[in-house]
Amino acid sequence: NQVALHDSKERDLLTKLPNRQSFDARILQVCEHFRSYEAVDRLQNKSSWIAMLDIDHFKRVNDTFGHLYGDEVLLVFSQLMEKHFRYNDFLFRFGGEEFVVILNLVNQDDAEATFERFREAIANHVFPTVGRVTVSIGAAHIDSAIMPTTLLDRADKALYHAKDNGRNQLTLYEKIADTILDVDDNEAELF
Repeated sequence: NQVALHDSKERDLLTKLPNRQSFDARILQVCEHFRSYEAVDRLQNKSSWIAMLDIDHFKRVNDTFGHLYGDEVLLVFSQLMEKHFRYNDFLFRFGGEEFVVILNLVNQDDAEATFERFREAIANHVFPTVGRVTVSIGAAHIDSAIMPTTLLDRADKALYHAKDNGRNQLTLYEKIADTILDVDDNEAELF
């Protein structure tokens, strides 16, 4: 009973994926690992990547079909994640229609190809009752010198870039970092 209680505390009730609390502990472990085994070149060396995935127009699914069918989309989406990603990747339901993936031991090209294949798999999947849905993905390289909250923020910025530029696409933070930094540098500091 104690094991079941502990497991239920760390898993999302609907999807059975690890929840945000589990994510917080896991990202610290991954960052700690790369402090000892730092990848020098993200293009060539195998390292880890964090990605935020957000089901596009999910509110429309709930409003059109009802929350029961919205839950079914979340459940099927999580099952497709488990089929697509490897056993050594970490999958989480972050909240609502947002999910997080920590993709392990790949270089940048392989990370991009893996996330792109998953995005296409979702776009091509016919969900029961609802039909087709799409997903926007923002990903960032896990750098051990950067705080976990900053890594998550980078993936989130990449996700919002994907959403702002048409949805149903993958954006790597490393490819847009210069444009984001230019915008951030021009903003006034309030604190």
